[in-house]
Amino acid sequence: MSFPRLKNRIDLSRRAFWVWVVGLVAVRLALTAFQQAYTWVGGAPLDDELMFRAAQSISAGQWLGGYDYLTLSKSMFFPVWLAFLHALHIPYLLGGVGLWCAAGLFAAFAFSPLWEKLPAGQGRAVTLGLFAALAYLPTSWASYTLRVYRDNIFPALCLLAFAGFSAAALRVLRTDRTPLWPWLLAGGAGLTAGYLNREDAGLFLLPFTVLATLGMLGVAVRRRRWTRALVQLLPYAMLAGGIGIFCALNQAYYGVFTLSDFSGGAFADAMGAMSRVATDAEDPMLSVPADARQKLYAAVPELEPLSYWLEEDPQMINDFRDPQLEDYRAGSFYWAIRRAAQYEGIYDTAAGAEAYWQTVADKVNAACEDGTLPTRSGRRSGTTQPIRAEYVLPTLKESVRSLGWVLTFQDCAAYETQRSIGTPEDFAQWSGYLHCGLNGAAEAGKDTPYYSPNQKLVFGLFGALRLVWAFALPVCFILAVLFWLRALPASVRAARKCFTALVPWTLQTLLLFMAALRCGMIAFVEVSSFGIGTSTMYLATVQPLLVLFTALSFVWAAQQRRNPHAAG
Repeated sequence: MSFPRLKNRIDLSRRAFWVWVVGLVAVRLALTAFQQAYTWVGGAPLDDELMFRAAQSISAGQWLGGYDYLTLSKSMFFPVWLAFLHALHIPYLLGGVGLWCAAGLFAAFAFSPLWEKLPAGQGRAVTLGLFAALAYLPTSWASYTLRVYRDNIFPALCLLAFAGFSAAALRVLRTDRTPLWPWLLAGGAGLTAGYLNREDAGLFLLPFTVLATLGMLGVAVRRRRWTRALVQLLPYAMLAGGIGIFCALNQAYYGVFTLSDFSGGAFADAMGAMSRVATDAEDPMLSVPADARQKLYAAVPELEPLSYWLEEDPQMINDFRDPQLEDYRAGSFYWAIRRAAQYEGIYDTAAGAEAYWQTVADKVNAACEDGTLPTRSGRRSGTTQPIRAEYVLPTLKESVRSLGWVLTFQDCAAYETQRSIGTPEDFAQWSGYLHCGLNGAAEAGKDTPYYSPNQKLVFGLFGALRLVWAFALPVCFILAVLFWLRALPASVRAARKCFTALVPWTLQTLLLFMAALRCGMIAFVEVSSFGIGTSTMYLATVQPLLVLFTALSFVWAAQQRRNPHAAG
């Protein structure tokens, strides 16, 4: 075996690079074409159906449609995405995969300064390898992506944000005139769309983007590159503009200048106030248990009309109460009380609902502060549980479990085991709007979905790739952590000569921290509010971060082998 010959084999030309990229994307899209979307008409009014109805209304020029207790309950970028795909006649599943591949390719180029000292052909090979790894990540085809729900695109939006800010941070170190604005523009697009797509996106994305921005500002100011300092405002101007547009549309159509009821405002204030009331219930899943509700009905007249719906209505109890706890979990209580308020006419108008919940919040807080209601916490606003000592250990345990879950790509089957539920008319409406098929056909004599032999062959291929990943990523991640720890002393020594030498290691550390943060966030919600079990859908933003962290560690290790005196 000849080493020079091996080098030539990975010396990728520019043309060959793009041929490979086009081929990988084409194969990925072709495989996705065998998948089918999943829906349960009448079974997901808070999630898939909410998004689908809003998208139809946007297509009809009516923003989010008629107002009720669900209209402003969630951040609604995903319906905009659905309406966009519909207008262009792009099949829903292919649109999501196309966005994911675009984000993966962008991320691969974003980190390319870390291997730019390699010969050009070898550098292209590294970029291509990272893109292929991201494009064929098992979470990108997992069954949750088949739902008509916002998590179909959320990982891609987050990857775009992380990659854009990382790219700018790596390029701000250069002394030439390399522009930062294209990278910050893309990062700002991911940040803005991600923030508008999920209520928890700000907590997940902003720590990284703000720290990256502060670092870039420090470099730019120290080098007196004022244009580079000023351009740091671009992504945040985009974020403010996106929020402003959505709030303005909600003001124009519903009379309230808000993004969503769960991200802030009177409803969040009311939920925070009600969760202050002391309770004898011990289960940590309960935010406003039955005994606390009875105290609230007695102290706040505005809440008393809701008592029948919450305590006696059979449908409400069936839909939202946990039969084992015989009460409402924190993650379902806010939906139950909103529906109860709708039954009482409170959601006839958005302004009326806003005024009602503000009154409730003010009166509950006043009753807590004058001693009418016993309290267990100070003033707060939000629909999530307050952080308490009893959650710490369960959250840590669930976080560790989540890390193992994502490293081994659990629950990443490329098909849905449940058959879509709905009438033929429902399926025609959904399929026609989404421009893709639904898995509504059943196996003969069964109520399980039918998949053709070709589909099963493709699903088998996806499954085989998932097994490869499930073995490779844990092993590579452990090695990557060792490389990462080993790289710190060399980076610190180099930083003594040039303060920017520590930036790549710091950036890599931030990616690992964000992966841990996401695991912790979802773990906390699981142990304090949901109790639904570890979920791939909520953790799918973690694997891309782990892949990037692992790739960067291996690049550093390879460079150290070539040049032991390099800092990496």
